[in-house]
Amino acid sequence: MAGVGFKSITKIFGKDVKAVDNLDLDIRDKEFMVLVGPSGCGKTTALRMIAGLEEATSGDLMIGDRRVNDVPPKDRDIAMVFQNYALYPHMSVYDNIAFGLRLRELKGFLWQLANSAEAKKIKTDIDARVHEAAKMLDIDHLLHRKPKELSGGQRQRVALGRAIVRKPKVFLMDEPLSNLDAKLRIQTRAELIRLHRDLGITTIYVTHDQVEAMTMGQRIAVMSGGVLQQCDEPEVVYNQPANKFVAGFIGAPPMNFVDGTISGGRFVSDVLTVPLPTGHPAAAMDGKKVTFGIRPEDVSDASLVSGADEAFCFTARVDVLEKLGAEDTAYLKIGEHSMIASLEPKNRLEMGSDHKFVIDGAKIHIFDGESERAIR
Repeated sequence: MAGVGFKSITKIFGKDVKAVDNLDLDIRDKEFMVLVGPSGCGKTTALRMIAGLEEATSGDLMIGDRRVNDVPPKDRDIAMVFQNYALYPHMSVYDNIAFGLRLRELKGFLWQLANSAEAKKIKTDIDARVHEAAKMLDIDHLLHRKPKELSGGQRQRVALGRAIVRKPKVFLMDEPLSNLDAKLRIQTRAELIRLHRDLGITTIYVTHDQVEAMTMGQRIAVMSGGVLQQCDEPEVVYNQPANKFVAGFIGAPPMNFVDGTISGGRFVSDVLTVPLPTGHPAAAMDGKKVTFGIRPEDVSDASLVSGADEAFCFTARVDVLEKLGAEDTAYLKIGEHSMIASLEPKNRLEMGSDHKFVIDGAKIHIFDGESERAIR
């Protein structure tokens, strides 16, 4: 097994398109790392550089203690699972899984004739590895079928099986669940977490889905515009976002933002005025332009909060109310400004009505109005 290191890696396409900009990131041995961000943020380019499918413009790419910038893909000891399953339609599931091993370990027909005993031993080992992987993925009863006879989830398991039998140093996964339906995505997500736990192989997983990132990654690296914005454990990224972009990207529904200024230890805007938490460093920055942030789950129906502090209350019109069973999502209007609140289903809100809400003062986020970095 091995870790992966990006040392000041930059990738430029054409003359001036920076897909990845001075990326410094150390992925630990046996870690499940998720690269997450919107389309075009550089996460897939970073993955393709590890695989050797793209060449870094500058910087050092490490797998273990080895610099691999000039190492051919076949010699990097990695296995990649794509968004497209890339299965051979004319081959059975068994042959799809075994094909890569046969290419790597059996050196051609004439060699097999001249070294029949060794070739037989290799074939026996390949057979055992294919059956072991198939059993692990619960597709051992499908080994005789062709890809056209499989569901989308089964095809994805075959693609995973093909990677697993390689026993590589590093797994690379490029949005492997995006072609599955919602229910199957949740199920396969859990299977991938279990597989990583059982195999202990360094895994780098690319996705634009922040729910996948939060639920699967031991650490997540959030990217935007080719630049690494924050890398930490999911709970830290969620509760202590490094900047406004991370705060808005991680979380569903996204964080609410309101622009304003600091005045007398309070955040003040045309639609909202609230005191800052005791000791907050922004409280002393009188006149500074900032952005106030609060997550939807930290906005509550004031009528359901015993002793709600009026300093943190505001009145808003309920524009849209979505009843989701476990919770309700309310889209609010404060003047011309919009906010979202995730509420307990026992609320009695009605669409089109004005209602009082309260903010959890301990969960307030403040971002610099110019740099957009978190002030904490």
